[in-house]
Amino acid sequence: MRRTANSEAHIIGRPSWSQTIAELFRVHLRFIGPGLVAAIAYCDPGNWATDLTAGSLYGYAHLFVILSASLMAIVLQVLAARLGYITGKDLAEHCRNKFYDRPRHKKLWRWGCLYPLYILCEGGIIFTDLAELLGSAMALHLLFPRMPLFVGVLLTSADVFLVLAFFNSYPSCSQKNRRSLHLFECCLAALVAIVLVCFVVLLSKVKPVWGNTFMGFLPSRSMIADGGLYVAVSLIGATVMPHSIFLGSKVAVFDRLGTSSQCREAFQADGPKTPDSLSSPLDLECSSSPDRTLAPRPPDILVSAPCSLHSLQHLRKHLAHAGFDIAVSLISLALPINAAILIVAAAIFHSDESRSSDQAADINTAYQLLSNRVAVAAAYIFAIALLLSGQAASITVTLAGQIVSEGFLEWRTNPVVRRLVTRLIGIVPCAIVAASAGLQGVDTLLVASQVALCLVLPFVLAPLIIFTSDPNVMSVTVICSQDYPLKQRNSGGNRFYAQDLMQPVKEKIIEDQRVSEVTAVHSFENSLLSKVVTWSIFVLCTVSNLYAIIQLAQSSA
Repeated sequence: MRRTANSEAHIIGRPSWSQTIAELFRVHLRFIGPGLVAAIAYCDPGNWATDLTAGSLYGYAHLFVILSASLMAIVLQVLAARLGYITGKDLAEHCRNKFYDRPRHKKLWRWGCLYPLYILCEGGIIFTDLAELLGSAMALHLLFPRMPLFVGVLLTSADVFLVLAFFNSYPSCSQKNRRSLHLFECCLAALVAIVLVCFVVLLSKVKPVWGNTFMGFLPSRSMIADGGLYVAVSLIGATVMPHSIFLGSKVAVFDRLGTSSQCREAFQADGPKTPDSLSSPLDLECSSSPDRTLAPRPPDILVSAPCSLHSLQHLRKHLAHAGFDIAVSLISLALPINAAILIVAAAIFHSDESRSSDQAADINTAYQLLSNRVAVAAAYIFAIALLLSGQAASITVTLAGQIVSEGFLEWRTNPVVRRLVTRLIGIVPCAIVAASAGLQGVDTLLVASQVALCLVLPFVLAPLIIFTSDPNVMSVTVICSQDYPLKQRNSGGNRFYAQDLMQPVKEKIIEDQRVSEVTAVHSFENSLLSKVVTWSIFVLCTVSNLYAIIQLAQSSA
């Protein structure tokens, strides 16, 4: 049976499944990066310490906790990305806007809320940086035993500073620096990929019991029995990192779908344009202004409903790709690496009958046992993975320190200078402890840094959830025609408001067609389900951290 010309044209005009998938993949390539940067934060040496402890004491039982913590991290990172892209500001900037210039009692709000919150966040950055520096220094000491620990601290910090000096504009990159942005993110992704490959090799050498491994991803009583609850809450507290929230909200500000630079400059200079102010049909697809005001993209008519719908689709498309990238990156990189650390520890420690059942493993003993029981090459692979993990995480921490100081204090100076100051703050105590206390002191300081992060985490999660649940913060203004389909106001869990729908703001004749303008506000605030989930995560993380701190204090006493 022959097909008619119309049917052939219809078939030719519709893209095939392969073309659709190829187009989606091509567009998504622009979004690969923020998720990888977020994944690095969840593979830092602090996570190594808790994963090694869990695997050596309880075998594979806490793999379910690692899986649950990774899912919670995905939710929080997606919230941070939504906040950054919808508002055009990172979390630190929102905190300053909220508390710095209040209508009444300005000094009270500043010194009672803003500056204490900044000190807590800056302290979290410093303690996180300590963990990364210590982990990298320990890795160098394991690879080169004759190298003093404090020398390793100085070398690792210098390496990170040199890398950041070449990318001094990240993460505040413009459209012109798009290639530099992607190159920097690809370099970080390469480091994490090498770490993952190292653990794949280690897993092939230690030969874990795979049946018990898969059962570990299911909840069981053994993960909370005999002190396992303390280890479980420590894993949750160590997985969700405060600095990754700030960094995730900042890297999301950049529009990766690529809008017109002419449009961007016009919006930033004069605000949103109306048909009267537009002399030519610019490609006004989306704005990067702080208010994220959307204007129509007019091929023929400057203001029309399909144009406004296209602008909303632009936002939704961006958020969908960004969320997918974060989820895939954490599931494919952070989760396997943390699970692999625990599996390796369970395979070589928990099954070792010569060791005491209540003797937890640390990084140094893990290296020694790998060298003695498996192979020297396996121990070197372990140390190399630790070094790369610490270096990659240290880069992200230094960037987060820059974001925190800029957002809270509006500290506008050369990025290299800011990163040098942040780096020096972490180097001094780290080098002193490494030179005076040795490996034992370094291990103690590593644990102390994780305890400090437990204290900071609630003060980062609460503002994130509050801002993303506020319709005044998470709303964008849209220009649409009077016949805009208002039935969408209750769809998708997002609220849609329209002002003066029965009385258009103005009417304009464009090419013999009458277009009525109205102003509408689309809210991307958290839905009721999202609020319940995120506040539940907040309560769980806070209670877990407090419990871990109390248990640690009791054991120390």
